Amino acid sequence: MVFKNETSLLCIMKYIIWSLLLLTRFQSEAQLRLLSYNLLNFPTSNLAGRVDTLANIIDYTRPHLLMIQELENAEGLEQITDMMNDLGYGDFTHPDFIPQQSPGSPSNQLQQSIVYDAEVLRLKSSSVVLTDYRDINEFVLYLNDPQLPNGSDTTFLYVYVTHLKSSTGSDNELARLSMVNYLISHFEELPPNSNVIFAGDFNLYTNTEPAYTAITSEDNAIVLKDIFASYGDWPGATFPHKEILTQCTRTSVIFNDGAGGGVDDRFDFILMSESLLETDNGLYYVEGSYKSIGNTGNCYNANITDCDIANPVPTDVLQSMYYMSDHIPQYCELFSDIIDNHGEINTVQPGFFFPYGNIAQENLCFGLQGYNAPSGVITVYDVQGKEIHSQILDDSNLQFLPSQKWQDGMYIISLMTSGHVKFNDKFLIQR
Repeated sequence: MVFKNETSLLCIMKYIIWSLLLLTRFQSEAQLRLLSYNLLNFPTSNLAGRVDTLANIIDYTRPHLLMIQELENAEGLEQITDMMNDLGYGDFTHPDFIPQQSPGSPSNQLQQSIVYDAEVLRLKSSSVVLTDYRDINEFVLYLNDPQLPNGSDTTFLYVYVTHLKSSTGSDNELARLSMVNYLISHFEELPPNSNVIFAGDFNLYTNTEPAYTAITSEDNAIVLKDIFASYGDWPGATFPHKEILTQCTRTSVIFNDGAGGGVDDRFDFILMSESLLETDNGLYYVEGSYKSIGNTGNCYNANITDCDIANPVPTDVLQSMYYMSDHIPQYCELFSDIIDNHGEINTVQPGFFFPYGNIAQENLCFGLQGYNAPSGVITVYDVQGKEIHSQILDDSNLQFLPSQKWQDGMYIISLMTSGHVKFNDKFLIQR
């Protein structure tokens, strides 16, 4: 390789150092990826072949624990498990499908379940918490620690998946409150400081709803936390954090199923026990990992596909989300040293890296990680979404943007192949 200038040579040196640091980092850090998703009357619905649509979303997020709502039958659970195994990044299985036991909603027997990676998690038991309307499903999992036969302590994770009563009105609010009160009572049976996840479609309209204040009360035997509680009440156009909204992916109903109206509600949650927020715990939440997948906050009252500018989620995945369900999947990560023993988890996520730093004064140096693109186009946008530069991707490990004449400020760099955005990142020009 011919070095263009001193900056180029320094960029190569930085790349070598960065590569060594990257290897060390992914040997010492690991995440357990969780995804909660309302799959909209799966597997039948009115849109055939949705398991292939779901596969595109799963392949992007690659969860080790998928928490499902609106599952119709055991066949649907088997389809999802087979699809995840076909993706080849884990050894997936599921508990037995339990038909709904609670007496409510007899004409709409939707259920909840999970699919989990048996290389990382094992199932101790599965059951249901009965309510007056719909089951809350309980799954007691534990980390697959290779040292368990040698007397290592077992790290348990209590997972509860729910689909609370839908719709507005005082009667429906009381039905949601009643359901969570059954779970709150059940928490009294758990060991103190248990690791608990409570996830699903809560159908909550505000943070003042009785069900929300009850399930997040400090007086409960297991105190659950909402990572976004400090953001305040979420309804309305003036709410500043629209990126946490979760429903609906479509402005209009498609195939006569699901809801329309665009992205404007926060119905879907992953709540965590206080223990999972303590970094000295054997299993804890990875700060900043919780996301409403694909929602950049720029598609309020619009389709999820309208969030396609400066979005790290590829366009084809946004399109799959649009067709898959009227809900947005919720994603977060948990950390444990035990997971380091399962190297498959420690994969580099596809994206850009900046060995010389992502703050540039002259030409910006960048490369690709975790992705081998035979061809593609690198495009740069300003923060208003205006394209200011594009260039053909070459086969070099490191490449440069001619940013020496660009104005100071924040920019978005994007890789596109076959007309679809693969991933984005940000960089700053500052002199």
